[in-house]
Amino acid sequence: MKERTTGSPRRVTIKDIAQTLGISHATVSRALRDSPQISGSTKDRIREAAAEMGYAPDTAARVMRGEDSNLVGFILPDVQNHFYSAMAKALAETVSAQGLQLVLAISEDDPEEEHRQVLELSRARARGIVITPVENLMPETSVLLANMRAVQLVRSHPDVNADLVAAQDADATYLSTRHLLSLGHRHVAYLGGGAETLSTGTSRLEGYLRAIAETENARSLSRLIPPRPANAYVAAKELLGTADPPTALVIGSSQIALGVLQVIQEFGLSAPEDISLVSYDDPDWHRLWGRGLTTIELPIREMAKFAAQMICTSDSTIPQHITVQREQLATGNKYLFPVELLERGSCGPPRQS
Repeated sequence: MKERTTGSPRRVTIKDIAQTLGISHATVSRALRDSPQISGSTKDRIREAAAEMGYAPDTAARVMRGEDSNLVGFILPDVQNHFYSAMAKALAETVSAQGLQLVLAISEDDPEEEHRQVLELSRARARGIVITPVENLMPETSVLLANMRAVQLVRSHPDVNADLVAAQDADATYLSTRHLLSLGHRHVAYLGGGAETLSTGTSRLEGYLRAIAETENARSLSRLIPPRPANAYVAAKELLGTADPPTALVIGSSQIALGVLQVIQEFGLSAPEDISLVSYDDPDWHRLWGRGLTTIELPIREMAKFAAQMICTSDSTIPQHITVQREQLATGNKYLFPVELLERGSCGPPRQS
């Protein structure tokens, strides 16, 4: 019988992997750092061996040597929002496939909390940060991000010098508004989230206004609010509680939709008989409300995976089955992923007076 050993087991090293595979220590080291000098097939073979042998990078030692750690940060405003939780899942899968670790940080749209999270990731020498920036971003945060590998996801801030991966938001609200106008509605309101400093607020409002401007006798009525159900509830009561309420509503996020639907229920309204609705994003409950909410479907997984690849690898490939708009800006490249209108039962012609 073998005598049991005491104490901690010996840590697997890069030299152990190199000896097992019969290759040089330098090749293994470069492959695990995703060096472009090493071929993809060799990287895959080395990563597979490292995983089988239980290799774990010594993050503290790497940081002391001035190297980046194996951490990738994702700073998001709200993990309870389906949109961001789905993004986080796809990011985690992509980052893990590269042998790295995703660290989630929640800003709650608070600029001080966002700065604290960016600072801690900077101190930990994170490989990079995927960030959905807050409205009132602190100057100190933009300085930190300028000295790190960063990608903006979903929305951009003009003070952040980094690439943006987002949906074609202007097209989303344009398609939504055009759909309602084609059914005969002329009093179509828009309730969306965002602010002047964030791309989502300006882009989605621009798409709605463009569709209204193209249609004779169409009336515009819009509100931009913090994208929380409580804010949406107050705004929706104002919009729908007037003597001349809109006959249709374009909703800028699924979180805003929750507040809108609460008001519709309290007012005893039904869709599409009393009001037609088009939402944004497609959480599961959109299918279950009434006859289902007509909504904008987004390529969430593809957007998140592309953003992660921009941080983790030297080669970020746009999926061939998706036509992505690419624009070059002073602050970096903008990659806009296409959207689709998903029709369900919440839209119909306006009720005749």
